[in-house]
Amino acid sequence: MPSQEKQPTDNKQIVHHFMEDCWNQGKLNTVSDFLADQCRFHDPVFPNLTSGAANIRNHIESCRKAFPDLRFTIDDTIAEHNEVVLHWTARGTHKGDFLGMAPTNRKAIVSGTSIYKLDGSKITEEWAHWNLMSMMEQLGVAPKVEAKQHV
Repeated sequence: MPSQEKQPTDNKQIVHHFMEDCWNQGKLNTVSDFLADQCRFHDPVFPNLTSGAANIRNHIESCRKAFPDLRFTIDDTIAEHNEVVLHWTARGTHKGDFLGMAPTNRKAIVSGTSIYKLDGSKITEEWAHWNLMSMMEQLGVAPKVEAKQHV
């Protein structure tokens, strides 16, 4: 009997539930419900984050410690075959150490894009892209770059 592939709408629901349960609500005991054991995570901001659901669980936990009120809003979703693309906006207040930056108690809003690859009902890989410099400017730990007008 051929294996039944998940439909793109099913994959969207899995990714949306992962974002809501794990990232927004901090239900870290559910991470393995959504991620394959050797799930790979690619984010240029975190080049040393290694594969595995446990490592990604720790990553989510450390981000939520740094930004306890962290909240992701899904702005758009595209799903095709076994991939789901999210355009998201994250908001939070910097209350703990993050990437070596001491807490600033400032709020930041960052938008980004994540691409998820699924196998069956589990996320096996994620690519995330967002603007760290924009967040650092908002937190006051990097000088704001002004665009120059050319005449």
